[in-house]
Amino acid sequence: MRVFVDTNIWLDVVLSRPGAADAGAFLLRCATRQDELWTAWHTLSNVDYILARAKQTPVQREQHLRDLLRQSRIVPTDEHDALFAVGLGWPDFEDALQYAAAMRVQAAVIVTGNARHFTASSIPAMTATEFLSQYP
Repeated sequence: MRVFVDTNIWLDVVLSRPGAADAGAFLLRCATRQDELWTAWHTLSNVDYILARAKQTPVQREQHLRDLLRQSRIVPTDEHDALFAVGLGWPDFEDALQYAAAMRVQAAVIVTGNARHFTASSIPAMTATEFLSQYP
């Protein structure tokens, strides 16, 4: 299955935020089933920025980015995808960029901590908990 992973799933795991257990179980389940995990290019900078604000060292941040890159592939996007995201008119432009990336790889599902931000998505969006329930 081709699964698009939103930034907040990676952050939940790394920062042990609420939902971390299910986010981690989701990633493990996908690895076990050899699902194709995809994430957006800009997720890397978002993760690094938030980890820096959380006072993680450069070495820790680099390791987390390497872990993310071992577990998922980066969606190849370009200005057409960015223009698509701009044209969506979504209240949160970062979510629009995530959706455009998921569209580019024709993901079957978007796994996110904020499924309600993707109500206009043609790709089903669900939390890690919902994914685990629907795809055990």
